[in-house]
Amino acid sequence: MKDKLLHELSWRGLLNNIANEENLDEIISSKSSFYVGIDPTSDSLHIGHYMVISLARTLHQYGLTPVFVIGGFTGSIGDPSGKHAERKPISEEIIDANSIKLKKQITELANKAGLTNFIIWNNKDLYKDMSIVELFQTYGKLFNLNSMLSKDIVKTRIETGISFTEFSYQIFQAIDYLHLFQNNNVKLQIAGQDQWSNIVTGLELIRKIEGPDVKAAGITVNLITDAHGNKIGKTEGKPIWLDNSKTSEYEFYQYIFNLTDELAEVLLRTLTSITEEDLTRVANIHITNPSDRVIQKELADRLMLVIYENDSFSNAYNTSMIVFKEKYSELSAQEALDVFGELPIIEYSENLIDSAINSNVIASKREYRDLIKVGAVKVNGESVEEGKKIIDGDYIDNKFIIINLGKKKKFIIWK
Repeated sequence: MKDKLLHELSWRGLLNNIANEENLDEIISSKSSFYVGIDPTSDSLHIGHYMVISLARTLHQYGLTPVFVIGGFTGSIGDPSGKHAERKPISEEIIDANSIKLKKQITELANKAGLTNFIIWNNKDLYKDMSIVELFQTYGKLFNLNSMLSKDIVKTRIETGISFTEFSYQIFQAIDYLHLFQNNNVKLQIAGQDQWSNIVTGLELIRKIEGPDVKAAGITVNLITDAHGNKIGKTEGKPIWLDNSKTSEYEFYQYIFNLTDELAEVLLRTLTSITEEDLTRVANIHITNPSDRVIQKELADRLMLVIYENDSFSNAYNTSMIVFKEKYSELSAQEALDVFGELPIIEYSENLIDSAINSNVIASKREYRDLIKVGAVKVNGESVEEGKKIIDGDYIDNKFIIINLGKKKKFIIWK
């Protein structure tokens, strides 16, 4: 079973490193639990976090029970892994509020992903009543300072500076693993490759408490990054949230549809339950006609079915086609708000040319007339002539008008 699981992680491009690989067969055969952690620094997961759900689904198929750990305590400390500077502190009230929302969201996503048995645990429950005296008496002597200083996550921050708070993060993550090992049959931790040192620290602590023959292990998975080395989940600095009140279905679809072929295929392997055979089939179809963006559509279809409602993919696709073909009259006011909510607003006056100049979107009448000559001034997708005045009949859904001034400038008038 171990070899099948590792092959599954490998062909999906996830497997990075394994600690105590020799224990995996027994861990799997004994139907143990494993844990993955999420710090509640936001009130929603973003698309990059969905790998946690996908990993849980994969291991669940091998009889392992997922334990999702919400870092209600460790999230307030700040994980130094992968950081170049100290993270700004987050108040306890915000951490608590985020934790509640994440628990609900994880529950919904896990259910949609077909997980029939899972646990969600907030590590604040372990530490909220623990005194500093108890912490040092129980665990202080079990952590060697030289060992902690030798960890990569610490060494990379020594030159720029690391606070005692972030330095202690590895202690608490190790205690988390020990607690879950002792109370929830958790014998495996899975985390991103930047968490290797923290996993090793946890395994060292478990051996010190439970004995050298203890059966526990850790697996790190490759972090998913774009061509620039940035973690996935953001576009132009804006996270792609899994909460549709923060990222609409249309925005989500557009993010996926505009991914490069290479990154779309990576996400199809890592974030969905697609089989190795089906991935090969889809990739071969895509090669024959890349402009159809078959990989992107397959990814959007599979992800949106488990993140949004059943008809979310078709709705997002239809909206995208409306916008692509500039058939704006087919949009409702709410759809326009979802799609164009961040467009600059033109304050309409006597006619379009004066409105455009007064709103500082074009520099002169000459520029406007040049655009008119080539049919680049459009109202609701239709080219217009010079002197166009807006009338009530131009307002779509009696609410809005979309103005194009050339290929790159798009504006909106709200009634």
